[in-house]
Amino acid sequence: MSCGNDNGRLIGKMLERLQLVLLKAIEDVESPTMSPAYRAFFKDAENTAYVSNILANITTGTPIHPPTSVNDGGPLIVCVNSTGVIAGTYPWGQKYDAYNDCTNNPRMSSHSVSGTPYVVLCPYFWTSGYATRRTFPPENECLSVDTRRNRFRSDFTGLAGPLMMHFAMWTLLEMITHIYLIPEQLKRGVAPGDKSEDANDVFALSSDKALMSASSYVYYVA
Repeated sequence: MSCGNDNGRLIGKMLERLQLVLLKAIEDVESPTMSPAYRAFFKDAENTAYVSNILANITTGTPIHPPTSVNDGGPLIVCVNSTGVIAGTYPWGQKYDAYNDCTNNPRMSSHSVSGTPYVVLCPYFWTSGYATRRTFPPENECLSVDTRRNRFRSDFTGLAGPLMMHFAMWTLLEMITHIYLIPEQLKRGVAPGDKSEDANDVFALSSDKALMSASSYVYYVA
């Protein structure tokens, strides 16, 4: 929506690739034994049904909001280039404008709008060249483990994982995951889950917090 033909086609390709990756992740979640990746980011075998359901919903675009004249209730990716494209009032009364949220942080590439189906791609997502130069992650680019310290190895940023996560496909996954986690967060009366670019911080989350953190799902799938 509002992304233009070329950018719209690129988003479509990312979603197609993401669907294939998610199907493999769902197969891993539902395997009889916990994989090292699942154990690292979700810990508890009792969470497999919930994790699998979230990933399946993302894969199929399951509706989570009442259908509207705009879409069928599933996540809707929107590119904003001016005020008023996506604007309204949150359920708690605060007004929002997605474009203003983008420009308040000029290096923000994307965000989700709580309580709505909107995944917002900010101007920086495109003007930085980020989406076109680092669209799809290489299949062999994975986190490596320092077995002596039981930690993921850091890159030159001093953190583990940020360079791997800075691919447009993973950005879309993170924002869409936020959309699907928000209803459960509201039901549990908890704030949005911990977000971190450092895989070691995500690895350290408790089982319950990991379920509410979009970063856990992204690092697990990646």
